[in-house]
Amino acid sequence: MVLILFDIDGTILSTNGAGRRAVTSAISSVLGRNVDIADVSFSGRTDLAIMADILDISGTDVSDDMLDACISAYRNALESTLRAEDIVVYPGVRKLISRLAARSGVHLGLVTGNLEQTAYCKLRLAGLDAHFRVGAFGSDHADRNRLPELAARRAAQAFGRPFRADRTLVIGDTVHDIACSRYFGARSVAVCTGLTDRETLDRAAPDLLIESMHPGTEIDRLVESLLETGSPAA
Repeated sequence: MVLILFDIDGTILSTNGAGRRAVTSAISSVLGRNVDIADVSFSGRTDLAIMADILDISGTDVSDDMLDACISAYRNALESTLRAEDIVVYPGVRKLISRLAARSGVHLGLVTGNLEQTAYCKLRLAGLDAHFRVGAFGSDHADRNRLPELAARRAAQAFGRPFRADRTLVIGDTVHDIACSRYFGARSVAVCTGLTDRETLDRAAPDLLIESMHPGTEIDRLVESLLETGSPAA
């Protein structure tokens, strides 16, 4: 059995800046003043960590109550403003996900810095939410390295059997995706569709580095090798 965990932004799709705009609007609303987030990196990070950074930069105490208020405002802002026309699904993604979902012995999930609610909002508008029953999210933990193990536990509960780390594949577009995969002991695929350049991704030493998920044959081959080498207990 193989578990494949997908990142969302920069990997599956782009919202063309809608997420960043919603964060800016939400935190400005909570604080009652405009905030400048131009220098805050979102790429590969959890929403909890991003919110905490923005509050810190703005000179605001990062309390649990303040984080909760910002997160709630952000969820509401994104869900009320994001439209299907804002979303671009990257080349090859739909076919690859459909192909993998149909394979015997393969299960799909998510590892994303998005809050759970906003993750499924984006996937629903992209028409891809039905493929992802389980995952771990930025609302679960600020540290992305903790998410693959949590996703694997949830997948075990949902699908009725455990998933070994070495039969788990994390697909993402940043060095943080590679790092969290390695932390869990999983395989990693880095895709160059996000904001991180190929050289930077290559230095992080993923198991597979690809330009895009079109046509996706490299991922198919890696999944096939994991299925072939898996033991009956895998």
